[in-house]
Amino acid sequence: MIKKILLLVALLLISSGCTEKKEKSTLIEKESELKIEIEENQNKEEIKVAQKEHVNKKNETYYFNYNGVKSEYDPNSKPANEDAAVRVTPRTNIEANLHIRSPYEQVQISLLVKKLSKEFIVKCSACHNDYANGIIGPSLLDKDADFIYNSILKFKNNKDANVLMTDLVKQMSDENIKKLANEIYEFNKEVRKIK
Repeated sequence: MIKKILLLVALLLISSGCTEKKEKSTLIEKESELKIEIEENQNKEEIKVAQKEHVNKKNETYYFNYNGVKSEYDPNSKPANEDAAVRVTPRTNIEANLHIRSPYEQVQISLLVKKLSKEFIVKCSACHNDYANGIIGPSLLDKDADFIYNSILKFKNNKDANVLMTDLVKQMSDENIKKLANEIYEFNKEVRKIK
């Protein structure tokens, strides 16, 4: 029993008293509380926020040109187009997207409003666009009425041709096909006048 007590005391001394590490006491200074001051606004036109001082007087920004080479951009430079205003900063992605050109920009609004007939839109526009411009199917803008008519007739007579076109053309009479081809050709002439 004495052995057990001595063993227990020895273990306690080893586990607690062997190290000479002492805890460092840290002093925590109490910070003074911040006070919020409220003043009545005497002059609402006055600028009350201090302006940021620019340390870098060079004011240079860099961008990569088409060759991947870093080059300087001078914000005070004149643009190539004299009608444009001098830009202070380069365009952001959103500003650049606002200036993307449309393929229809040369087409007059009245022509776009007129469009092609409802029959063309129902039967053809899924593949050839509302303006015969071609999305999936080929563009019909540079074709004449005879070429369009003969091309459509090939689908009517050839069973191995495009399944969608074959089924569509089977439902149409030759007169209806001719009328549609003439309509597309007339639209093409109007587009060519504008170009």
